Amino acid sequence: MFKIAVKMRKALLLSILSVFLLLRLATSPLFGQESPAQSQAPYPGVAEVVPRASQLAEEGLLARERIATLSDTATVRGQLDATLQQLIRMEPQLTDVSEPLARGFDEMRELRGRLADEKGNLENNLDRLSARLSELEEMGKSWRAKKAFWESWQTSLQGPEIRVPLEEFQQAIGTIDDVLRSASIASERLVQLQKDTADLQGKTVDMLSRIESLIRGQTFSKVSHSFASREYLQQFDARLWSQVRSGIAGVEGISPGFLRDQGWIAVLQILLVFILAGFIIHHRPRAEETEEWQFILHHPWATGIFVAFSTLSLLYSEAPDLWQLLLWLPAAFSATILMCALLKNPRKRFTIWLLATFFVLSLALRTIALPLPLYRLYLALLSLVGVPLFLLLAASNQRARQGQLTGFTVTLRIGAAVLLAAFLAQFAGYSTLSFRLIESSLKTVILGLFAFMTVKLGQGAIDFILDQQFFRRWRFFRRFGSELTTRLKNVFLALIVAFTSLYLLEAWYIFDSLAEAWSKLLSLSLTIAEVSISVEKVLVVGLVLYLSIIASWTIRNILEAEFFPRRRFDRGVRDAIKKLLHYSLVLIGFLLAMSLVGVELKNFAVLAGAFGIGIGFGLQNIVNNFVSGLILLFERPIKVGDMIVVDNEWGTVRKIGLRSTVVTTLEESEIIVPNSVLVAEKVTNWSLTSTLCRVAIPVGVAYGSDVPLVLRILVEAGKENAAVLDDPEPSPLFRGFGDSSLDFELRVWISDVRDRFRVRSEICQYIDRRFREEGVEIPFPQRDLHLRSVDAEVIRDLGNQPPGKNSAPSSRFISTGEKGKDKRPAQKIATGRAKNGASRED
Repeated sequence: MFKIAVKMRKALLLSILSVFLLLRLATSPLFGQESPAQSQAPYPGVAEVVPRASQLAEEGLLARERIATLSDTATVRGQLDATLQQLIRMEPQLTDVSEPLARGFDEMRELRGRLADEKGNLENNLDRLSARLSELEEMGKSWRAKKAFWESWQTSLQGPEIRVPLEEFQQAIGTIDDVLRSASIASERLVQLQKDTADLQGKTVDMLSRIESLIRGQTFSKVSHSFASREYLQQFDARLWSQVRSGIAGVEGISPGFLRDQGWIAVLQILLVFILAGFIIHHRPRAEETEEWQFILHHPWATGIFVAFSTLSLLYSEAPDLWQLLLWLPAAFSATILMCALLKNPRKRFTIWLLATFFVLSLALRTIALPLPLYRLYLALLSLVGVPLFLLLAASNQRARQGQLTGFTVTLRIGAAVLLAAFLAQFAGYSTLSFRLIESSLKTVILGLFAFMTVKLGQGAIDFILDQQFFRRWRFFRRFGSELTTRLKNVFLALIVAFTSLYLLEAWYIFDSLAEAWSKLLSLSLTIAEVSISVEKVLVVGLVLYLSIIASWTIRNILEAEFFPRRRFDRGVRDAIKKLLHYSLVLIGFLLAMSLVGVELKNFAVLAGAFGIGIGFGLQNIVNNFVSGLILLFERPIKVGDMIVVDNEWGTVRKIGLRSTVVTTLEESEIIVPNSVLVAEKVTNWSLTSTLCRVAIPVGVAYGSDVPLVLRILVEAGKENAAVLDDPEPSPLFRGFGDSSLDFELRVWISDVRDRFRVRSEICQYIDRRFREEGVEIPFPQRDLHLRSVDAEVIRDLGNQPPGKNSAPSSRFISTGEKGKDKRPAQKIATGRAKNGASRED
């Protein structure tokens, strides 16, 4: 007890000492408790004043240069002045455009587009000015902190024993004050410029709202006089015809100066026509097999004219009205020739020529600035003529198609309905609505035809390029070229359809330009439970996933065509590599798509938890099959092409997926086997390591047969078959004495298990033929039936039956003893015949 007390006293003293030391360390400076002398960081000494003042002067010079750069408002002020001048010039145009001219909407849309551009420029200027102000603010905070440091430093050096260099401190603080003063002046300038920009932006927004109201108001408002009104008829006077003559005379002609400055473009267009036509004629024999290019191969000159005039015409700047009309004529009619070459239906060709003529005629009337009353009358007459004409064409096309309703027939009827609506709107005074219906419908047809022609050209180019000898040298293109061509054509078709749809939005005045339509569609979003799903994100995810799938397909097929044959990989190894590569690339593509749209990958931890709960409740079988599929791919107990037996069904493995395996049976039916069955249950694989197989054929002969002869015939049967291997050689065996036969078995080996049933059949046929030739009998089982008691009436009936009448029962006599010792004869009754020695197949 004494020793225990001593030990406890020592432990208590050690504990008290430890607590004292911890408290002492906690109050020391090492644990963050500063002494009064250290509570404030010391300032540099006197020796540092001059060097630091010199360094501060250099920093001040650089800061003032940066402030001068930030306060340079000449460029921004010049942009604001230009924007102001643009708005001043647009103001009267806004009122002039309100008249419902045939080209009024184009001018209004152009004006709206220009205003939208100016609004965007002003917003960019505001952002730049805000960034400059933010930088100046941060710079001011930094230099004010420096000023406070220098003032505190000067105060810390004051004392009777220290001589403070006041001149250096005054210079340093003066430098800081200059920098702060420059920053303040620059900030005032930028703020004023920011206000001016905001004012111009407000004016631009106001003009945009006004033009939007004009456009919306004119579309469904009565902006002209009705045809039945007196005001409309009074417009047809001498002044109207004077306006017609003035419009024709006012068409801007082709001046010598224009030909001198831009005539080289016309020469270049003519040269391009001859070059393209000659190129097509020269290479026409090589491209005859490309079906999609037949329409340009048969019309090389029209192709040259269309390409030259539709592309190089963009090089002209401020071309005269008459020159623009002359440029449209060859481009429009050459395009019509090419489009008609794509169509076999004569009614479609007639419709295309009709629309092209209407387009050129309308362009000519707008070029001469035909007065509004006459232009309205022109459109109304065309609508009246077009309605019955389109209906007649639709009826004729439907009769030609034996009453079948085709897309062209529906389109003609829709066109007739649009023309009828345009005529009624024009007649009632809704001229703007009529203009938009006709113009947008015409643009829709033209866009559709151009898209169709572009698809044909692009798909033909894909066929032509991939059919070149350079690509045909590669095994990949020879094996998968057809599928690659189909994929590329589908992608090209999707792109053309997407661009055409965007242009249609512009054609129907939903958006002013293609860029605006694209940006507005991408910005569309849907918010679900604080999660924003935009069209842009959906497109990015879809594009990345599609590219990952395409990359997987390309890499897998390149490996299959170029790499695997040279390395002689097993088919199962090939499938395993390709499947793992496919799922890996798709997973990488999915994760990349998620990261591009801003989804953090750590959020998938929650998804993984939910997935684990789902597995626990109802997805055990799916996950079990998935894991089993991975085991099959890595361990490869079976592989594609193996002959297996599953659930007593023979079949060949055709496909190993991650969930199930497809097995084709001998009857060419397909069995879908879950992967878990192939992993957990017993499966017979006849070709896992080798396709070598033994075929055992049981044979039974009658008692008394020549055994050596039977063995010799069996050996001959094995050796005569070409599929039987010589090593190991055929082996006949005498297995024993059966109930009704002598039992033999012929064992032969074949190289391919798939020939097992065929070889067995051929050998059995040979044995049967040779046994009949040699007189060897193949018996069938026989049984003796012994009747122990028979009714007396049956015996009497049997005795009274007339001779020759075969109506007795199958047992006519009674046997009461052993065979051969009966007092009365007994009939042997054959109860059935079976192939002697038949047994269950291996």
